[in-house]
Amino acid sequence: KQLNIEEISMIKTILITVLLFVFSSIVHAQNHAFDDTFISENFKLLNSVDTELAICMSPIIESRLVLDLKDSTSFYSPMKKLSKYVTIKTSEDSIVKTYSWDRINGGSWHDMASYVQFKTNSGLIKYQRLDSGNEYMTGEPTSVIIYDVFQIKTKNESFYLLLGWGTYGGGKQHALARVYKIKDDRIELCDSIFQGEKSIGVYANRVD
Repeated sequence: KQLNIEEISMIKTILITVLLFVFSSIVHAQNHAFDDTFISENFKLLNSVDTELAICMSPIIESRLVLDLKDSTSFYSPMKKLSKYVTIKTSEDSIVKTYSWDRINGGSWHDMASYVQFKTNSGLIKYQRLDSGNEYMTGEPTSVIIYDVFQIKTKNESFYLLLGWGTYGGGKQHALARVYKIKDDRIELCDSIFQGEKSIGVYANRVD
């Protein structure tokens, strides 16, 4: 039986998925010192394939990056290779480090992933996901590329202002400002900074 185009495409997707998973597991097991070569090559591949294949690969590559964020040595890496494909920003005091990128879900709706690594008061390196994942249903503008991180110092503690940009369907774009603080082993969104609001959003038409 001769395979049709859809069947060939499906087989290619399955093969790439299996190879990414197996090879990433081997590399992670063998390399103790963090090296961003492999994850950057994953993102390079993600940005070079067609949309259909990218949609299949994107969750796997995101899971691989999350695995790297669990590795505390990645927090201290400059991520020079990965930064070609993922927007990485670090606070002035080197306590907060963000990672954000377009998941490439196809169409005009851009689904932006965002994660944060941070150092707790006890010196542990933790990570959290920042985008809610519910933007399609709630319309919350948390799907953004974080393009700047500012440390806000007070007498007793530090806060972190995260500025982001995103775009949904219908030719719309938005900017988002949020403030976080580190408490125990978590980084928490401050809900009283902007007159009781969790964030400040600015919306406008997109000019392509």
